[in-house]
Amino acid sequence: MKDEQNVASNGVDRRNLMKLSAGVLITTISSKGLFAEPPQEKSRSSNDSGRATDVVEVGSGYKNEANRASGNGPVDETTKKLVSFVHSFSESQLTDSINAAVSKVMIDSIASLISGFEAEPVRIAARIAKMNHCDMKSTVFGYGVSSSPELAAFANSCMIRHTDFNDMEPPSGSHSSVMLPGILAVGEALHSTGLQIMVATVVGYEILWSVGRSAKRKVQLDGPYEGMATALACGKLMGLNEDKLANALSLAIVPHLPMFVSHAGALSHWKGCHSGMGVREGVFAAIMAREGMTGPAQPFEGRGGLWDTVTGSFDLKIPYTEGRLLIEDMGFKRFPAEGSTQGILDQFIPQLRTWAKPEEIESIRVEVPFSTSQEVGDPPKWDPRNRETADHSYAYVLSIGMIDGDVYLQSFKPERYLADNRVRALMSKVTIRPNPEFKDLRKRITVRKKSGEVMVKDLYDVRPMSHDDIVAKFNRICTYMHVSDEQRDRALSQWSNLRSIKDIAEPISNLASFGKPTPL
Repeated sequence: MKDEQNVASNGVDRRNLMKLSAGVLITTISSKGLFAEPPQEKSRSSNDSGRATDVVEVGSGYKNEANRASGNGPVDETTKKLVSFVHSFSESQLTDSINAAVSKVMIDSIASLISGFEAEPVRIAARIAKMNHCDMKSTVFGYGVSSSPELAAFANSCMIRHTDFNDMEPPSGSHSSVMLPGILAVGEALHSTGLQIMVATVVGYEILWSVGRSAKRKVQLDGPYEGMATALACGKLMGLNEDKLANALSLAIVPHLPMFVSHAGALSHWKGCHSGMGVREGVFAAIMAREGMTGPAQPFEGRGGLWDTVTGSFDLKIPYTEGRLLIEDMGFKRFPAEGSTQGILDQFIPQLRTWAKPEEIESIRVEVPFSTSQEVGDPPKWDPRNRETADHSYAYVLSIGMIDGDVYLQSFKPERYLADNRVRALMSKVTIRPNPEFKDLRKRITVRKKSGEVMVKDLYDVRPMSHDDIVAKFNRICTYMHVSDEQRDRALSQWSNLRSIKDIAEPISNLASFGKPTPL
């Protein structure tokens, strides 16, 4: 192109030209339309400081022809792909396989939400929600509190995440259902149908993991894409046009990049709440965009955007897999503990209990990927002082599983992780070792008896849960949390068949109050 030749002849490439932002050098590069290709380079150097290396003179000539609201600029290619996917996705694309997947996700997620009810951080979030009243009314589950969509979403997302019992995306073990409270809060306020909720859910899941799998992080963050996916899913419910969807996306991701310290060392309430904050921000971003707020036009590829700051350049694939959506491949947890412990508890602990008694064990060594060791095997995990640290402690989870034969909600009561001397004694025999050859959920457990006998087990995957397994999980949680059989059966019927729901407020109202809550 003539423009590119002119730029090259003056010793300034397109990357440095983009950094100038305010104009062009000698020639004019214009972008026509919302999704026109912006003047920028596709690949970035990871050590680029963001400073122009050549002294150039900038003058007039740039024309903004994007025709976006409030004079906003043309979007980047990554935003274009995401927004186009969301805007074009329709109910007709919900296959039988997707319908079945949504049903499993909904049953499992509501079960996980009920399991987190009455936890201290959840009660704090519910009290905050109670302080706010809004024309858009959304419910905090269990407490009967009506609040604004973003605060109800925050409280309910904290509830769904607290016990570490919600779904896990294989192979990383990360979570997706934290978004659902945001989708449900907006859907309730708008009186969306169950089918509309299903579409928004499928869209949110695909966005979250298409970006998560496509992008490579050069900075370790803690769930940076949950708000973005929530914003676009909620924008879908709101019927936002492409311009406003792009703004919702930008407003969710640009101001909010959560730090991984939430999962390091001695953990706090925020371990189970950081996702809720991302979801809250996503709901708020969608509401702002609906009302006309604009965000940076190029949140991914622009100067100082996600590519520069966090990931480096990447080519987004969405849908990620041709002919199949990611929600169809979700994994689910049998135990309320950190994702990489699931295979050990399910496939190894029963064998170990047959082979040895706790008092016969001399040592247990667990080899895991380096990133896993940093999350579940750093020093504070040998002295857990709260639920958050205990369910992310390999030493604690393995020890209580070995002693009790099961890990369930009662396993994380303070009297167990603080004062059970038998558990503490077995924990002292556990060591965690990072293995640089291991990835994702792979692990190796070596157990040595005092007699000298040794057992070694390599684990790679978790055992999939069927629909019946998830229903059994739902029923057990309802019994444990004092949900009546009548309320349980009605909830199971509603959440497993959202296609028949005319107003999502109906199944939400069924669970507006349950269990035996103490006053907020």
